[in-house]
Amino acid sequence: MFENRRARQRHSRLMHAADRLLGPLEAPAAPADLAALVFGLHRIELREEEAARYLDAARVRRGFRLPEQPVDTGLSATDDAETEAPLDHDQEEPEPAAVN
Repeated sequence: MFENRRARQRHSRLMHAADRLLGPLEAPAAPADLAALVFGLHRIELREEEAARYLDAARVRRGFRLPEQPVDTGLSATDDAETEAPLDHDQEEPEPAAVN
């Protein structure tokens, strides 16, 4: 019971602090800014990954869209170039396999 209350209070404090950092005319807030602010206000230790999630949540709550994150396929650009065969436009494409 007390753990749920503490979790709600922590979440509320972090969201409030993240919202305070997102001023309309100021430079974009960094996760380190939020970590420093909540430590100074509430003595809450916050990792930068978690701070970034709270800043993202505050931005979305204000109606901003998050930038698209590139999908990591595990391959570098040179790996992609080496695995792709050059297209030969004179060859016919294979027929698609029948679905049963």
